[in-house]
Amino acid sequence: MLQKLKHFKELHPFTSLMLIAILVRIIAVVFVPGFGSNRELQHPTLFIGFLDKVKSWFGISDSQGMMLLSRSLYAMVSLFTVSMIYRICDLTSDKRSAWLLALIPAISCIMPSFGIIENASAFLALPLLLYGSNVILRQEVLRQNNLNENVHRTSFLIAGIMLGLGICFWYESAFIVLSILLILCVRRNFKGALLTFIGMTISIAFIWLLLIILNVDPLNYIRL
Repeated sequence: MLQKLKHFKELHPFTSLMLIAILVRIIAVVFVPGFGSNRELQHPTLFIGFLDKVKSWFGISDSQGMMLLSRSLYAMVSLFTVSMIYRICDLTSDKRSAWLLALIPAISCIMPSFGIIENASAFLALPLLLYGSNVILRQEVLRQNNLNENVHRTSFLIAGIMLGLGICFWYESAFIVLSILLILCVRRNFKGALLTFIGMTISIAFIWLLLIILNVDPLNYIRL
């Protein structure tokens, strides 16, 4: 039996990793006692301003059903985080190393207050930041391999949009995004850096405008 599982893991490393992650999350969501899902949601970000407005519309309160729903949503978000960590590690190393490194968040990054990231804003922003970073890294790998650097140039725009949304979830991540832009400039990929910045600006401006339309002051959600 163990040999079959090992063989399956070697043939399908990503699938085996995600199956482990899903099993761990089912156990955590259903059987872990206590609320343990969104106690940090008061962290003031633009996304929280939008979420507060939606909750007021529907009269959502913290109940047992809401707890199960929020836990399930967090579990699905964390699956995407595991996936992105595997993809990034696979780009920079090999599948075995990627599997081992991604196994850490698979079993320890499940939901806020039950894992290694307790801040809900950071927890929700992480997959967006990882996705944007993965897109940029992939394009840089293609460029480094002397492929046509104009291929998928719009990928930097998409990456910027995702990174900008990450900032809206967790505004401290702006320092991470600025570091990514700086690295692109140091590598003389000025077009990629510019498109990434434009995409980031678009997504932040969209959320900002949406809050204004919803009669919510965005300045209330960018306090340090």
